[in-house]
Formats: sequence, C-alpha cells, structure tokens
Amino acid sequence: MVSERELVAHHSVIELHQWIQDVFTGDSKHPMSLEKLLNSFSPTFSMVPVSGKLVGLQQVEALFRQNIGSRPSLSITIEQCETLLATQDSIVIRYREIHQEEDKGSSRWSVVIIDMYSGHPLWRYLQETAEAL
Repeated sequence: MVSERELVAHHSVIELHQWIQDVFTGDSKHPMSLEKLLNSFSPTFSMVPVSGKLVGLQQVEALFRQNIGSRPSLSITIEQCETLLATQDSIVIRYREIHQEEDKGSSRWSVVIIDMYSGHPLWRYLQETAEAL
C-alpha cells in the first residue's frame, strides 16, 4: 500500500512537470508556475539530464528562465510512477516522461530523490535516461 508521503511525492512529480510545461509553452500562468517550480528544488539540487552532463540548480534555473515560451506546442505526460525506496526523510521514484511537440515525440525514464520536509516535497536529485525508440 502506498503511504500518504509517497502519494504527496508522486503528486509532486506530476505537478512539477505541469509547471515545466507551463513555462516552456509560455502559458499565461507561467510566472506563477516558474516560481512554484523553482521553489520545488533543494538549494543543493543537481541532475543528470539525457545529455549526460551534471548540472546544478543555477543551470536549471537559467534553463527555465531563458526558455519561457520556447516550445509552445509542448505536452508532457507522466506515467508508470513507482516508488523505489521510501525512508523517513526521502522518497525515490522512477517514472516515464513523454514529451510531444507537433509531429515529434520523445520519452525518458527518470529517477528522482525527493526529500520530505514537514510533509512538503523538495527535489534533491534527478537522473534522466532517454528511451530508445
């Protein structure tokens, strides 16, 4: 059975990607979505995107700020969200992320470590791996 903390973390995965979609599409609510998105990351957040280059929070924030509205037809779908590990402080989740833009699409598998602070999720680490088509 999935715990309340796991449900909160799973919901965070879905919400965060909705905010990313809002920012990249330039949706009218993108300023609020960008603020929520950036507040979802730990100050020590880092990730390895599909490019394979380790990046920190500063680079991630710059990426979002510089690409507002750059992908107006982007749609992001999250599926197969599964808890791999739940500890007292953190939850590790694997999920599949599907990007669709006009006539092109891509997907990736991601593993995220989400720290829980007083019931609130804070993303600490993300590893993305492109899915072979």
